[in-house]
Amino acid sequence: MALNTAVNRNAALHSQNDARAAFTLVELLIVIGIIAALIAILLPAVSRVREHARRTACLSNLRTLGQCMVMYANAYNGRLPNGNGPQMTIDYDGANQVMTDFNTTYVNEPAVFWCPSSRRVAPTSIDTADPELDNSARVSYDFYFLYWEPEDGPVITRLQSDTPLAWDLDGGEPSSPLQNHGSSGGNVVFADIHAQWQDRSEWDDVNWPHAAAQYYPYP
Repeated sequence: MALNTAVNRNAALHSQNDARAAFTLVELLIVIGIIAALIAILLPAVSRVREHARRTACLSNLRTLGQCMVMYANAYNGRLPNGNGPQMTIDYDGANQVMTDFNTTYVNEPAVFWCPSSRRVAPTSIDTADPELDNSARVSYDFYFLYWEPEDGPVITRLQSDTPLAWDLDGGEPSSPLQNHGSSGGNVVFADIHAQWQDRSEWDDVNWPHAAAQYYPYP
């Protein structure tokens, strides 16, 4: 009789332990499910916060470049950097020369030419203005003054305050491999050196923020 009682007691204890183990496993699965749900909810928010921080750093870079352009203009009778040949709006060699000189003399920090949202490698030096190459002044940004015939300037004192000076490359084209911020748009620094975000729908063209087309002197 005593033996049967002991066996029954042990069986009951094992049953209780099994129940506790099963309950603990269910609890664990519930906790895992809750954690997975929280991660799914929080990840987009974390990504947005990170992108906002990168956009802010990008704006800071563009303001710095704008300030350096003003310094350059003050030294050259108001004229912004331009290495184009006579009656040329695009000059590959001239752009390379003027942008490397612009960095060496006024910016002196290659990383300022790089947007933190870019998929490209940050430059360690500025050796070119070719946007397709590494160590380029246009690894992330483009510059209004590179597209002017040198006979026409540009002269900063003749530009309206909302004339773009520099901007995120291809900010109006989300499918471009040179685009920094995905499908949203891009940052722009203007002639009065204020910088702001411009939604993709506001851009005048793929690589032409508003209101560049309004003030550009050529069709």
